[in-house]
Amino acid sequence: MMRRILCLLIFVLLFSSVAEAQQRRPRTIGWKREGTWDLGITTRYSWGKDYDLDGGSQARFHDDLGWGFSLGYNFSEHFNLGFAFAWRSVGYDATVLGVDENDVPTSRETGGQVSTSNFGLNGEYNILKGRFTPYVNGTWSWMHINSNVFAGWTSGCWYYPYYGYVCGPIPVTYGTNTSSYSLGLGVRYELKESLYLRLGYERGWINEDGFDNSDMLRVDIGFML
Repeated sequence: MMRRILCLLIFVLLFSSVAEAQQRRPRTIGWKREGTWDLGITTRYSWGKDYDLDGGSQARFHDDLGWGFSLGYNFSEHFNLGFAFAWRSVGYDATVLGVDENDVPTSRETGGQVSTSNFGLNGEYNILKGRFTPYVNGTWSWMHINSNVFAGWTSGCWYYPYYGYVCGPIPVTYGTNTSSYSLGLGVRYELKESLYLRLGYERGWINEDGFDNSDMLRVDIGFML
């Protein structure tokens, strides 16, 4: 986790340095967002959560920092609409209860990582016109969930630049495709005419049985183009 937080700090410093080296983009009337694009690196920090599974088994998902990219257009000083792509790998520990061939209760400790990726539509409303403004936002996205638990083998072909097409066995894991959505609020500050920061809180929902809502802390840094 510390490594991911350090990566985030490095990205912040890198973006700040690049923005400092850029020439200031002229604006015709004061400080305006309307007519500009927001291109940013996005993060979502989620807290750990416990789940009670079928048969009395339990799983605990760890705290995690997810990453992504966003691109949106400011149709006015207030309204931004765009797309966002994000991914994360959440570690978990689980206690699996069962019975053996003699119907004797068993308990087994296991763990692993669940990987998710999202691509969706994001809308944001900035309440004020100035460089500093509170905002509210909403996101709807397609989500792929990969348990990384081995489920067997299949066959397929893929292309290698030097060898051409190669065919062979491919491992398959348990997973699913579903949809998710979130609502959030926070604050936005434009440090320069070309650099902005966002800090906010979001609550997300997954349209799949067995998943509860999740609380996330959002930190973004990006360019206004």
